[in-house]
Amino acid sequence: MGKDRDLRSRKLVLVDFENVLFGQHESTDLSVLSQRSKEVHALVCARRSQDQFLVGCNPELVFAARSVFPRAKIVVGKGVDGADQALLNAFDLDVAFRRFSEVCIVSGDHAFADLAYKVRQAGLDLSVLAPKFGLSTDLRLQATSTTLLSTPTSSPLPKVA
Repeated sequence: MGKDRDLRSRKLVLVDFENVLFGQHESTDLSVLSQRSKEVHALVCARRSQDQFLVGCNPELVFAARSVFPRAKIVVGKGVDGADQALLNAFDLDVAFRRFSEVCIVSGDHAFADLAYKVRQAGLDLSVLAPKFGLSTDLRLQATSTTLLSTPTSSPLPKVA
């Protein structure tokens, strides 16, 4: 246990990829995905090589997620809330407690509220990075700190004349 405790200054970042893209993932090109991932990296302050990313996405976004989060572990889920469930299933609270001092949830989805509660009860810091108009109150209340994502400046959706 001592060796694991030495690594406790690390951060584990759980990224709900579709949520970060404001639901526009089907029409978003790689340059927009890349820009958003850079914003996420900067805002979660996960710059150390020991920090780890766990990214959940649907099967159609695996290659995009891999290209913009190259060092991340990618988990895949199908259907409604599939990415959320894949992230929740991949998260191990005991491992997180032994190896990390902070967990960051990059999503506003209520699906992560119970996980957030458990993280806080375990004594870990919890930061949340979420879209302004999609942050669950239960998730926000568990967070040690909350940062709101800006709305994309240029809409990747085609304009209607």
